[in-house]
Amino acid sequence: MTLLDVKNLSILKAGKPLINKASISILRGESVGLFGRSGSGKSVFSLFLLGLLSSDVFNVSAGSAMFYGGDDGFSLLSTKEEGWNIFRRSSVSMIFQDPSVALNPTIICGKQVEESLCVAVEKKRSCIRLFSEVGLKNPEKTYSAFPHELSGGQKQRVVIAIALASNPKLLIADEPTTSLDPSVQKSVLDLILKIKKTRSIGVLLISHDLALVRYFCDKIYVFKNCSFYESSLSVAKKHLSKKEAVYTDIKKRVFEKKQILGLDGFLLKNVNKKNNLFNLKNISVSFLNKSRVFYALKNISLQIKFGDCVGVVGGSGSGKTTLGRVLCGLESSYSGSFSFPKKTDFLKKSVQMVYQDPFSSFNPKYTVEDSLKEIISLYKTDFSPKSLFKTVGLNPNFLLRFPHELSGGQKQRVSIARVLASKPSVIVFDEALSALDIETQYSLLKLIRLINVSFNISVVFISHNIDSVYYLCNRIIVLNSGRIDDDFSSLNLFSKKRTNYTKEIIKNSLL
Repeated sequence: MTLLDVKNLSILKAGKPLINKASISILRGESVGLFGRSGSGKSVFSLFLLGLLSSDVFNVSAGSAMFYGGDDGFSLLSTKEEGWNIFRRSSVSMIFQDPSVALNPTIICGKQVEESLCVAVEKKRSCIRLFSEVGLKNPEKTYSAFPHELSGGQKQRVVIAIALASNPKLLIADEPTTSLDPSVQKSVLDLILKIKKTRSIGVLLISHDLALVRYFCDKIYVFKNCSFYESSLSVAKKHLSKKEAVYTDIKKRVFEKKQILGLDGFLLKNVNKKNNLFNLKNISVSFLNKSRVFYALKNISLQIKFGDCVGVVGGSGSGKTTLGRVLCGLESSYSGSFSFPKKTDFLKKSVQMVYQDPFSSFNPKYTVEDSLKEIISLYKTDFSPKSLFKTVGLNPNFLLRFPHELSGGQKQRVSIARVLASKPSVIVFDEALSALDIETQYSLLKLIRLINVSFNISVVFISHNIDSVYYLCNRIIVLNSGRIDDDFSSLNLFSKKRTNYTKEIIKNSLL
């Protein structure tokens, strides 16, 4: 039975077509993937389905756009605001990309789910039942928890529970696993598939990750030249690798093993094998959680050399970010020995961090040029904003733009330009590429490699994505529950000597 049927949809903004004569259909109980690069207009389509496109900004037209979730067909073109409110309340829900943004940090998770529940009585019981359905191990505890007390995967499950609270017929998942590690990605996707089957609902997965879409979906639409092109699952890879298609099998091209091995040997030449930049011995970081001591790091010992490019891999909660904070001097409550060059304010001046979300690390009221000038002035370096833009491969015309006027990849390049402005010896990248599409990731990986090699800047690359770490780094450290589980040259990634946890990470990876 057809659930959604859109024919010849066109959406224009300021006369520019964002979507042009696109058609898509979704059946009840079917999972459909919409695949395209960042900025292609995928999310605009999801906002259209939710009735959230302002008529003052967007011009929408279509041959037809019908939703058949109830007794009668529901037109997505001629409906007034009151009809949209009823539609959003009962027929369609959305799982957003970043659960930290989707959840209110000042309200406990249970109350946020209750706001979306259709029932008027026994809301707490219904909420706890939903938490059990989405696989949260301790529903009662989660009910009373604030979002910051949960891991990324747990927060996304709460968001899924909110989406299910209204008993939707269509579930839209807009990049739902982008910022999660591979094992959590798979568990969240498996959860959505389970919900699709048990509730017999339609699912629209919007993603820039081809491998993820092919794993999850019964049918795939490729977003190309402002329109959708259907590709059955069995021929998706073949279709997407044709010359005339805008995408090839990106994963294979980006992470080709022959290329990686060559790069690895090239990077090793720049490592000073004699001198250690950092020397950590028995570093532990602990927090008091009610009556229990929780160790974010436990007896970590490692050395990082000048010119090194070290990848730090592990699941959510493994201690990766805490280790990065220790290296940057942002985590002072640790025990153990941490030695580094005895220069005044070395950690403050010579170690910089590039964060996961570039937008939240910028002042939205500053132009990009102002943000760069602030750092140049603070550190009294001889860079100019234009020279920094040239280094990171950005058009100088972007200097007068504000952060919200740049794409995710462009903002991250500005973040890198900003840390370069201080002339650092070390740059720590904390999940800096996780929210970007594959091609943008690849271009930024090449930029990071250039910085490591050309400027002899040591790199600590923290990621849950072992593909990127394998491509970029000459050495890989695997963290598990705050401890170093494995430490090896990237050339030996597939060695039989790897620990079971490392093998599990490789298995869960979408290599």
